[in-house]
Amino acid sequence: HMFRGFFPGGMGGGFPGMGGMGESDEDVDTQHFYDVLGVDKDASTKDIRKAYMKLARTHHPDRGGNEEKFKEIQKAYDCLKSDEKRQIYDRMGEKGLERSGAERGMRRRNAPRPADIELSVNLSLSDVCRGVKRDVTFEIRQATKRVVCTECRGQGTTVRMVQMGPGMMMQAQQTCPVCRGRGVSYGDEKEVTVKKQALIPKGVKSGDKVKLSGDGHSLPGMEPGDVVIVCRVAKDPTFERLGADLAIKKQITLKEALCGFSFEVSHPSGTTLKVKNTPGEVVTPNSLKKVANWGVPQKGAYDNMGHLYIKFEVLFPEEKSFTEKDRSAILGVLDTMKFPKEEEQKITMGMGVHVKLVNLGSTQFNGQTGRIISEDSQGGRWHVQLSSGKKVAVPEACLKILYRKTRQKAAKATRQAAKRAAELDMEEEAGGAGEAPELEEEIVSMQTVEGAPKRTPATAPGHSSQYDEDDDEEGGPGGVQCQHM
Repeated sequence: HMFRGFFPGGMGGGFPGMGGMGESDEDVDTQHFYDVLGVDKDASTKDIRKAYMKLARTHHPDRGGNEEKFKEIQKAYDCLKSDEKRQIYDRMGEKGLERSGAERGMRRRNAPRPADIELSVNLSLSDVCRGVKRDVTFEIRQATKRVVCTECRGQGTTVRMVQMGPGMMMQAQQTCPVCRGRGVSYGDEKEVTVKKQALIPKGVKSGDKVKLSGDGHSLPGMEPGDVVIVCRVAKDPTFERLGADLAIKKQITLKEALCGFSFEVSHPSGTTLKVKNTPGEVVTPNSLKKVANWGVPQKGAYDNMGHLYIKFEVLFPEEKSFTEKDRSAILGVLDTMKFPKEEEQKITMGMGVHVKLVNLGSTQFNGQTGRIISEDSQGGRWHVQLSSGKKVAVPEACLKILYRKTRQKAAKATRQAAKRAAELDMEEEAGGAGEAPELEEEIVSMQTVEGAPKRTPATAPGHSSQYDEDDDEEGGPGGVQCQHM
């Protein structure tokens, strides 16, 4: 910088046509990334990582942080954690990094690359939680001398003239017969066995790939090849993995469900979790509980953990151990307790259900009402007879079940009127005695079903249905199809 200021504008702009010879007078900021992470310029890689992890806990979007702020933190960390990028940044700032990246990308696009070497490693859920180092061994092609094929001049193909007919010639491309399409050969090529240690990051899942850049085939005239390691995570016998979350099934007794429980879970990370119920809590069968931040790490943000979900199954006492004396004792307690109301059973799609057609692109049918006239859907469509009498086939997503209180009240009133009329008829037949007939009753017993129930066919063996389905009705094959837009 001896002559900076001697010429107006410096050498970069003092003489026409010499704009690129000198260095720019623009100050280069090589401090910003360090300030973002809150570290000194002489901070070690370990200190830089600690600072990043601390900031990530606060500013990660998944924890309520500002997304733009976190992107800036991530950008600074991505630069300073790499010795190569950090050296470029310390000399030329962010613009130097951008130019360097563009130059590397240009070189990579222009230079051919050998095929990747692909390996696989078997991992456990514990490996996923902790991150592991694995020794891998592979074979690479290595050479120092590159010989271009004189027949195809390195193209791998040759062009020859082919006669198509009298006086007709055509150029045809074919694989070079000398180099067999390779274009080049390597005089001193050899197979070399390489042993490397691969760092498998936390949070990987089956199918994820870890790349060892530049550790693959080494051939002259080509960029160094890569080694790609494919992760295979074995299914765990206890935990089911759902992304970064874990799920387990836990059986507890009725006593524990009502009066409290405590048990331990051996987490894949190596930590033993002690799980207790909240005082006074009643755990119902199939209830789902969450233990926050005890899943597996998220890949790329190891400080962010998924959750552990526990589904409870309640074990009831065996019949033989539950005596009449026990029943009498517990009945007095249960009679004083409050229970939730029984859920109202809602009707689902099926024969005779009253529906309304919605979300159809056709104004002809949209908004019309009718009844389902098929036992099951066919190809995701239900056969509906509209109030107008027309029969159509409608996608289930375009049907809305009508729960009409007025219809229910009307139906109830009709039933009550019919029942009263029947009672009056019976009274007349009985000579006006006014005695109501006895209703038929039968006490039934229940049997325990082991495994899946065996379905009883609707038609007895050896008998066929009396009627065949009418496929010619509208809504069947060839009938009216209501399309969902």
